[in-house]
Amino acid sequence: MKNIAIVVHKYLPQPDDDLAYFLNRKKNINIFHIKHSFSDAKDRCSVLRKYLNGLQIDEIKTLDYKFLPEVLIYIKEFIFTVKWLILTNKKFDLYIGMDGLCTLFGLFLQKFRICKKVVYWNMDFVPFNRFEYKWKNVLYNKVNSYACKKADEVWDISPRMEKGRKQYLDVYKKDYKMHRVMPYGVWTHQIKTISYEKSQKHTLVFMGHLLKKQGVDMIIKKIPDILIKIPDFEFKIIGDGNYKDQLIRLADILSVHKYCKFLGRLDDFHLNNEIAKASISIAPYSTNKYSYTYYADPGKIKKYLACGVPVLLTNLSWNTHEIEKNECGLIIGDNGNDLVDKLLYLFRPKINEKFRKNAIKYSKSFDYEKIFSELNI
Repeated sequence: MKNIAIVVHKYLPQPDDDLAYFLNRKKNINIFHIKHSFSDAKDRCSVLRKYLNGLQIDEIKTLDYKFLPEVLIYIKEFIFTVKWLILTNKKFDLYIGMDGLCTLFGLFLQKFRICKKVVYWNMDFVPFNRFEYKWKNVLYNKVNSYACKKADEVWDISPRMEKGRKQYLDVYKKDYKMHRVMPYGVWTHQIKTISYEKSQKHTLVFMGHLLKKQGVDMIIKKIPDILIKIPDFEFKIIGDGNYKDQLIRLADILSVHKYCKFLGRLDDFHLNNEIAKASISIAPYSTNKYSYTYYADPGKIKKYLACGVPVLLTNLSWNTHEIEKNECGLIIGDNGNDLVDKLLYLFRPKINEKFRKNAIKYSKSFDYEKIFSELNI
């Protein structure tokens, strides 16, 4: 019987859910999945879910501690993580922390031999301006550097993270006990793709957290130019966020609201279906080298491709040129100057059909089944 703990700060779904799903299908594994609500979430609860042989056998949820100062909330998370795992009366073969702070909790437990192996699965690296206050950024980088040096294994979601830590934090290859790239993936068998013939021929889709940095406003501003060439154009926007109201106002000001379909947040089934029906997808990130996305592995791009939908993307993520080389997407500028031309190109029936097939083929390389099987857990 193996005992595995996965500890994470959460607002949106992350790969911890996918790893738990993968492990739940194995026999003789106890999984203790601890989720602490992230600062952007509506509450600051902590939740423990216990799984055995694929079945959830228990769930414990704390009070909402949003009334506490932030520093006390993190202390609360430490206390509940330690308390819950100690009270199991088990020794943990594997503890996976999904950020530096959660990894520190595991390193503390390791000192008391509660955990045998501690893994730091790094979801983000932002060397500058991760937080509003300078002291928070300094603390964030120190915690993450310490976790990288002390954890038994470090899993980065992109190869750029290791290079970034070397450049900005003086963390070198020799400092890791063991290092690997463990990227975002997709469960391709759960996605039903749609042929070009059955797709919405002139529909562009965006999925994601609606923030200014996502570049959705750039697309809306280009819709009047797009309509000159494609009168029946439609832009589907899936997701929510604090920038949504401003995007709606922008569409109203430009008199293009009827061409914009704001779908809000969708469950996985409807999300996959809406993406798969579209003709083209888009990831118009602002190309800021110091942004979260530059060092990360954008899950939305892989979701688009697994749904069999060609993607237009700015030159920001680490695998942009690989996607273009495999002819399942095209690079665009973040100023939108080449957006119309590249939309027209990908809307061509034969081109779109070719790129759709290539996207499905390429997505097999990041199927979670393949990624997690290589861990030999």
